[in-house]
Amino acid sequence: MTHTHDVSLPAWPDDLEAPAPEFVAGQLAAFWTTLARLPDLLDRDERLLAADLLHDLRAVVIDLMLALNGIRRPPETVNLNRYLSANQRAALERTLTAPSPAGESWIGQAVALTVIYRWYAPQLVAHFDLGYPQAQEDAAWARLRAGIFEWPAAITSDDTPRS
Repeated sequence: MTHTHDVSLPAWPDDLEAPAPEFVAGQLAAFWTTLARLPDLLDRDERLLAADLLHDLRAVVIDLMLALNGIRRPPETVNLNRYLSANQRAALERTLTAPSPAGESWIGQAVALTVIYRWYAPQLVAHFDLGYPQAQEDAAWARLRAGIFEWPAAITSDDTPRS
């Protein structure tokens, strides 16, 4: 089945802007405050909201990747693949598995996104001369460990994708 669209696509490239340090700092903290909501959603079987949460986490990670690439995501872009390296896209695509009813893949996706975040966050903190949101991470980690039995005690990023 072929779909045709009578939509004019913006010319390449989109109007690109550099990311503001305040935006990057906000996204670094938003990752943890968003992730901290996962235990409650899984506990209440709010699977649709958990899926939305994972989508929001992935959007934050994309924003952080793009920031390290020197750009802020253009509004209404249709060129996202062009702004990410093949390794970045592959890492994100591995987080797109469909959640299982048992919940393991919800946790797997969240862990995978955390691994990616942990690769980019220190680089962004250094590049933009920002403080790391340690308080948000500590609070999120405490909620995750208390609320999700299967949440790992530690997450390492040994084989995290490179830019």
